[in-house]
Amino acid sequence: MHLKRLHVERIRNLETVAMKDLRPFTVLYGENGSGKTSILESIHILATGRSFRTHMAKHYIMHDAPDAIVFAEAVNDKIGIQKFVSGEQTIKVNGDPIATQGQLALMLPVQYLDPLSTDIIDHGSKPRRQLLDWLMFHVEPDFYFTWQHYSRALKQRNALLKSKKQITLNQIEPWNNLLAQYGELLHVQRSQVIEQWREFFNIEIHALLPDVVIHMEYYAGFQTQHHLLDIFIEQHTKDCDRRYTEYGPHRADIKLKTMHGLADVILSRGQKKLLITALKLSQIAMLHASDKETVVLLDDLTAELDLSAQQRVLGRLHELGSQVFLTTLDQVAVEKHLYNLGISYQLFNVHRGMVYLTRETNPTE
Repeated sequence: MHLKRLHVERIRNLETVAMKDLRPFTVLYGENGSGKTSILESIHILATGRSFRTHMAKHYIMHDAPDAIVFAEAVNDKIGIQKFVSGEQTIKVNGDPIATQGQLALMLPVQYLDPLSTDIIDHGSKPRRQLLDWLMFHVEPDFYFTWQHYSRALKQRNALLKSKKQITLNQIEPWNNLLAQYGELLHVQRSQVIEQWREFFNIEIHALLPDVVIHMEYYAGFQTQHHLLDIFIEQHTKDCDRRYTEYGPHRADIKLKTMHGLADVILSRGQKKLLITALKLSQIAMLHASDKETVVLLDDLTAELDLSAQQRVLGRLHELGSQVFLTTLDQVAVEKHLYNLGISYQLFNVHRGMVYLTRETNPTE
């Protein structure tokens, strides 16, 4: 789903933004604080229902405004979301209300690339697990159903563990059974997708870091040679003492290893950024192989990637058929890359929350 038109109202300093006839690449340039990243944030909110900056809508809705609106139009569909300060939201597809954000997320796969951040590698297992589950959501049809049931059972089991010091096995047995059932199914689904993802990752990492060998390894969050139900029973007393569930797919992780140790310890900051880029490009490639187009939000491309890496990333995104919205302080460098690659684009200047079209090109120019 490529966006042809984007309309944003009352998100941060963006009072009203209207962008039309969007090309495969949209370049947003301007000073820091002008609102460039807020446009990327708006698209992310439309696709996922949440910001990549904050979990609370009131923090990105314009000061003193009751709500914010993001609307987009593609060739065949119109989608929109209205977020209220209260946390409530209204979502519509082609004018009809829909019940869940998941329906919209399936229509509009969005991948956010931030070259300034190394959180996926440096900040524990949660960001890596979320990265895996984003891919699962878009390539494994039964994943969301399984994940929802597992998450609900985990929440109920943990609530019971917290309710009092000692819980008998009989009391917790229904949740043990549900958690084991959906947990093992979730593990099987993840294992299958990881095998496919690894092949795409190997291609992308070789292109971006050809001198470093990096292996992707999946850890299930429990000892897979044992049944998950047996683990819950064996760990019963310890879970009661901890007052939460220690083992299961909610503890899964992806380990990224070099020949000399874990990537987070061995790699330089620049290498980590290219590794994260390879991880996300490989996911985009995997969706592309399944005939699914991805909208890519690329924040501050020229900040920390060298010129060669910048052009390789842009070229690869173009090859994969992605629609790209990117921000930069150096539009001259970005335009040079796009010209060299023969990519059609629009150039917008963002100034104090206002957006102005300054240039657009066609592939034939």
